[in-house]
Amino acid sequence: MRDEKAVLAKYGQKKVALIVALLLASLLATGFVWAQKKVQILADGQFYTVKTMYKNPHKILQKAGIALGPEDEIRLSTTGVETGTVIEVFRAVPVTVNFQGKTFTLLTGKPTVREVASQVGVPEDKIKLTPGEDARPVAGMNIRAVVLTEKIEEQEVPDLYQVVRQPDPTLEKGVEEIAQPGENGIKKATVRVRFEDGAKVSADVLSEIVAVSSKPQIIRVGTRDTVDTSRGTMHFRNVRHMEATAYLPTDGSPQGLTATGIAARRGIVAVDPDVIPLGTRVYVPGYGMGLAADVGGAIVGDKIDLCMESSSEAWQFGRRVVKVYILAE
Repeated sequence: MRDEKAVLAKYGQKKVALIVALLLASLLATGFVWAQKKVQILADGQFYTVKTMYKNPHKILQKAGIALGPEDEIRLSTTGVETGTVIEVFRAVPVTVNFQGKTFTLLTGKPTVREVASQVGVPEDKIKLTPGEDARPVAGMNIRAVVLTEKIEEQEVPDLYQVVRQPDPTLEKGVEEIAQPGENGIKKATVRVRFEDGAKVSADVLSEIVAVSSKPQIIRVGTRDTVDTSRGTMHFRNVRHMEATAYLPTDGSPQGLTATGIAARRGIVAVDPDVIPLGTRVYVPGYGMGLAADVGGAIVGDKIDLCMESSSEAWQFGRRVVKVYILAE
């Protein structure tokens, strides 16, 4: 009986030991699984996915067969290596940095222009970087670090006069006269002036007060659209100053006919149809009423040829600038 108890006790101990061993093996196995992390590597334009127990990103890259140069750098997408972490490799490239008259040439693996600038001592405050500070350096890039400064100045600036246009029924439509010349005043302005590397680039007015008031320019604008003629007061729609000449009824054709087929006589005028359409009635002071019914090879633009009754009258008239009223229909 005693032997049987001893055998049973010994068997029970072995069983317990086996169970303990199995539990330890299970814990080790699951612990190994828990310790593994699935991370991604971005290097040389390629993505790699690896499973690793390492927490050191350099060891992970080494295990993946990715070598780093002395100036190459890496960045992690998370604070530490964990499942989902992306390890990005930044290969060193040659760049130059221009700052305060000095040129720095270096080989760098920094991922941003800002970090490259910091490598050569460019401060972050009041500095403009070109390309922008978040740009990724590329081989041959020239980085310019510009020092930004500003100061407040008191300046005198002109207070520009205004133009006031006043309708005047005593003046013909189209006529303008200056009744009062304008004069600029003076304003005292507080201006913020900005500089880049000592060169002025902009100025913003912060405040201003008028020291000497400006004086407006007053222009009288004619609104009268009537003209007194030998046939009474007539309305006109436009006035043109034109170069006038004179011709005789037989100058155009031996029969004395105009381009519109009517007989040439006093009161018939030749015009450029693109300026004054044929059939338009006009009034020329010193000549009288006229009908645009003829054309001429030399009558182009603001020119008008007035039909006269005698050669002496035509020679006396000669060539002069006249005011031509384009009468309303």
